[in-house]
Amino acid sequence: MKLLKFIKITHLTVSLALALFFLNAGIKKFIPKPKRNILEETIKDFNSRSFNKPHTFKITMKMFKESGFFYFVGAFQILSSILIIFKPTKLLGLLCLLPITINIFILHLLMDNRISENIETGLILIVNALLIFFYINKFRPLIIK
Repeated sequence: MKLLKFIKITHLTVSLALALFFLNAGIKKFIPKPKRNILEETIKDFNSRSFNKPHTFKITMKMFKESGFFYFVGAFQILSSILIIFKPTKLLGLLCLLPITINIFILHLLMDNRISENIETGLILIVNALLIFFYINKFRPLIIK
């Protein structure tokens, strides 16, 4: 009985932490930042033979920002976070956040050569998946007939 209570409290705490993390990330996407010329930075780094920076990742993120795609992702992160905060919609919020965390992880894995970023985004994806796994009984009728 105590273990079940501990699991529920842990699930609540971790899900709130995830919601606040993505609420912050979503809000930050709407805050204007100073413009940087990524192309000039990339050419400068290439000419100086500095290949440590993830240039393709930076260019992709610049494209997402310029196209307005980041606003869509930010709004979806905010919406998912709000859904996670409230108990009746927590599962829906976690499920809405799952494709976002998968895409963030895949983008970092394939385009970002910073191992710390890959580990961080991987952990966020695992946390999201584990929080969804908490509701496995609700998915059993979908999987097993």
